[in-house]
Amino acid sequence: MTTNIQSRLEELIKNRKSFIETVVPIENKERQLVPFKLNPIQARMVTEETNRDVTVKPAQVGGTSLLVCDFLLDCLMHVGTTAVLISYDEFITGRLLRKAQSFYDNLHSIAPSIPEIFKKSTYEKTFLHIDSKGKKLGESSFYIASAKGFSMPRGEPIHDLGLDEFGFWPAGSASDVFAASMQRVPLLPNTKIKVLSTPNGSGNNDFYQLYMSAKEGKEVGKSIFTSHFYCWMEMPEYSMKPDSMFTLPGDAVDILQNLSDDEMGFMELVTRMGFDEEECNNKLRWRRFKQAEMMSLYRSGKTQFLFNQEYPENDVSCFLSAGDNYFDINEINALAKECFPAPDSYLDAQVWEQPLPGVKYMIAIDPGLGKKSLSVALVLRCVPNEICHVATLAGAYPDYDMASRCIDLGRHYNMATLAPEDALGITSHLKDYPELYYRTDPVTGLVSKNIGWMTSPKTKPFMLSELRKHLSHFWTHDVRLAEQLPNIRWDNGRTVSDGADDFVMAAALGVVCRDSSYVANVGFQGTHGWTEKWGNRIRR
Repeated sequence: MTTNIQSRLEELIKNRKSFIETVVPIENKERQLVPFKLNPIQARMVTEETNRDVTVKPAQVGGTSLLVCDFLLDCLMHVGTTAVLISYDEFITGRLLRKAQSFYDNLHSIAPSIPEIFKKSTYEKTFLHIDSKGKKLGESSFYIASAKGFSMPRGEPIHDLGLDEFGFWPAGSASDVFAASMQRVPLLPNTKIKVLSTPNGSGNNDFYQLYMSAKEGKEVGKSIFTSHFYCWMEMPEYSMKPDSMFTLPGDAVDILQNLSDDEMGFMELVTRMGFDEEECNNKLRWRRFKQAEMMSLYRSGKTQFLFNQEYPENDVSCFLSAGDNYFDINEINALAKECFPAPDSYLDAQVWEQPLPGVKYMIAIDPGLGKKSLSVALVLRCVPNEICHVATLAGAYPDYDMASRCIDLGRHYNMATLAPEDALGITSHLKDYPELYYRTDPVTGLVSKNIGWMTSPKTKPFMLSELRKHLSHFWTHDVRLAEQLPNIRWDNGRTVSDGADDFVMAAALGVVCRDSSYVANVGFQGTHGWTEKWGNRIRR
């Protein structure tokens, strides 16, 4: 029996979710001490974690409470642990200290044998580990400090490092605090680095850059972190029934009426998440209330972005801000809401629409050399008033491999026209394919003998301008394209890429190559080809 109990205890300790829910008590809203039952997002955070995580989360889902609990347990269970949790200001630091003390006091009340606190200050709690005979085994320390004033004795290793609400840290704190403290975390299996925050705009925001680097860069070796995104719809309490005292006028009906285009997209999203019709309407009712609540506080067009930041629905719109975006943020948001994982595949391509009989397709290819960026090919079905992105092939493929894959994909899509960037590495491997795009003069419409589109600092502004012009009727379900569009920004009247842009450039390549009639009518009559001044355009 003793062996069985010991075995069950060891299994419980290994499963952090079960351990927290079984052993750790927490005060509920009625101030009653109850088991710490994890909500759906907290449960996913525990079960999906790795040793290096960056997490986008909604507001008020208990992500920080979970982090405090997790780090505290490591300090109490493992001798010699140093855990460091850094918040963005002194006020939040005080709250986290009180939360850690509350967790400890609650746990100590039901398990008095846990290590005692023998030293504490305004930023540190140190625990003394002793054996059953009273012999000292060692110490563990839990530091909680703000990004503005964090410091530790040099040379001391950090086993658990947490950065709370990293998106709101003061400018410069990332390099001064995060980079330095991260170097103190040993490369050992039991060490952790956890970065979590609600979104706070994009651009040069350190959290946005860290998250997108983790999401985009894993395949090409640019990030050590694993990205995680959790949307507010996963939380059961973010729901409002028709008879709620907070229901807006006109919303006290079972099935909401007069849905906007944005709301119809939202309903499709929550339906795909598996909610029934009643709960979909309850979540939309809650969403309407929260948006109205924010509108009553901020009477400006930026309000919608505040809601998206506090309660993210996808990891594109939540980072949008009314700033220096090159592409219209409302159009980006509309694209993002239509994105979902590909339901089908062909070889290694993700497919949203299999080839239709008799339909002509084009494949726009942006080769990435398989080193610093991905090679990306977008399969496009083009009609006069719409560009439909139906499949994507993307990966860290060298030129010869990418060419071979694109040829197979082109044959599958009714002998699609392949439109690569004019780079010798890939065009030399495509030249025997019968359907290729040959470079067309943008003014005369004359077709040359050169395979592919010539991308250069002079032609890139034209490509992006054409994509921006046609973005309102560019159809895609691939979130990777939508999430890269905000990376294109204005900088002193010029376009710059503030992050990965391989999907964007493939889309722009497809727009300018898809039909010579679109390319020819660009308003440069009286000239021929690309002039020396082409590309030196100012913002319209």
